[in-house]
Amino acid sequence: MSGDSPSTDVPLPGFLSSSTSLLLGKANDLFNEILESAVEPFGLRSKDFIVLTAIDSMGPQSQQQLARTHGIDRTTMVSVVDGLERLGLVQRARNPDDRRKYAIGLTSEGQALLRHKLGPAMLNALDAFLAPFTPDERELFNKFLWRLVHERGRPAPEGAGGS
Repeated sequence: MSGDSPSTDVPLPGFLSSSTSLLLGKANDLFNEILESAVEPFGLRSKDFIVLTAIDSMGPQSQQQLARTHGIDRTTMVSVVDGLERLGLVQRARNPDDRRKYAIGLTSEGQALLRHKLGPAMLNALDAFLAPFTPDERELFNKFLWRLVHERGRPAPEGAGGS
């Protein structure tokens, strides 16, 4: 991991220790550190993993779609896709609906790496991140996060409470 990432083990001053936004930010930093460590043995970064899983779950997409959907700067996305293409994990193909654009899709190597190695590594990273919680607390935590992100008060659908 790089030495310039914010440390998550620095105690917060008392008046900030209950700040929801600061705690969410620290939790995000902690998870990113854990995820980076999990994908590093495969020569990848967390952004690479995000792009691979997005393509796997939603099918081939343009770089612009990937960048917009996942909050990754367009210039950074070009670098991510170029790197994944060099590794043989994704390929660019002309978009049949718009020949001026490319659709980024997984190669069979990318799909195999994601399903057989990165997926299990991600589940281990998630378990490490959520280790302080009991299984019931994990489910509740995920339901609360799902509501914050998706529904603002509507009940989470079945299955939204998993890790």
